[in-house]
Amino acid sequence: MGNGSNALSSVTVSKSMFETIARDLLLERTDHTIELYEGSGSNWRLAKSGSPGNLGSFEDVLFANNDMQDSPVTVSLVPNLKDNGCTVGLGYLDLTKRVVGLAEFLDDTHFTNTESALVALGCKECLLPADIAKSTESRGLLDALSRGGVMITERKKSDFRARDLMQDLGRLVKGSIEPVRDLVSGFEFASSALASLLCYAELLSDESNYGNFAIKQYNLGSFMRLDSAAMRALNVMESKTDANKNFSLFGLMNRTCTAGMGKRLLHMWLKQPLLDVNEINARLDLVQAFVEDVEVRQDLRQHLKRISDIERLTRNLQRKRAGLHHVVKLYQVGKILFSLFMFLLCFLVEDCAGQWLNLSLAGAITSIINEDKLECFGKYVNIA
Repeated sequence: MGNGSNALSSVTVSKSMFETIARDLLLERTDHTIELYEGSGSNWRLAKSGSPGNLGSFEDVLFANNDMQDSPVTVSLVPNLKDNGCTVGLGYLDLTKRVVGLAEFLDDTHFTNTESALVALGCKECLLPADIAKSTESRGLLDALSRGGVMITERKKSDFRARDLMQDLGRLVKGSIEPVRDLVSGFEFASSALASLLCYAELLSDESNYGNFAIKQYNLGSFMRLDSAAMRALNVMESKTDANKNFSLFGLMNRTCTAGMGKRLLHMWLKQPLLDVNEINARLDLVQAFVEDVEVRQDLRQHLKRISDIERLTRNLQRKRAGLHHVVKLYQVGKILFSLFMFLLCFLVEDCAGQWLNLSLAGAITSIINEDKLECFGKYVNIA
């Protein structure tokens, strides 16, 4: 491409081959970024860019004919290194669920707590200050990232300034700013990590992000701690070397029938094993109720098979990239959910094993699905 000393090596590929290459680089290898330029002659502009932790621009390419099985998460780390260990400030960003989070904890020289947190969050890409990434003292951290197959992205020190963080979060996070201020004020280093993520993902440049994010504190003690070696030894997740899907725990348990959402939830549950006995028993009670009632379980699966990927549909709408077919799909999902929730309410009222969920589920149904609003939505769809 081009002439003379400025010429670049190039190859022509078909659309299907481009999609295959993009999936391999961003979903399989997870150590490359992609930039897509548009133009001709000497006039070219950057149209799209994507990395393992930020697939946003390439979602339509990567998942046109495939379910989005996992939610890629980008993490930023600010380690305060000391002689006998360090304090790690962690920020994370999940663009699929529109969640930002913080955590801060003590760690040893092998960064075992950090590695466990990266595994539990499903981290694909990690931002580090450039001076930390090049420091010999951070060798243990770099080894932990390498073991987890996490791509390292170096950022300049100025990206980690938290001076305008509260103002930025005030625009992005829905609800009152006071709880957000109280949460962030409790961290010394995690706020800098979160500030670098907002800068890297350029969230403030897209007004559709305003008021659509939630903020959470990640608690390292809420889940069983599993490092990368334990995940591989236990065959928790699928591997490219598996002879068939039954070689992994995920493959054995994956009987989900929703379009991507169920697989992503199962991924999260397997990476974040519960420790609280009450939460474990609550989950087991619901599983038992469906195991013992085959008819209800089969009816539920038939409902779920008809539901599109709601998270991706709503994200396309919020980013103003949705077409009429996305709107129609969302309306169809609303109709299915209304009948599904009514079906579940009848089941849980009759089934003693599910009585603990009656009130909370009824509240969720009321807040999510409104029959009058659904009818109005249907009228707008018909007009379009």
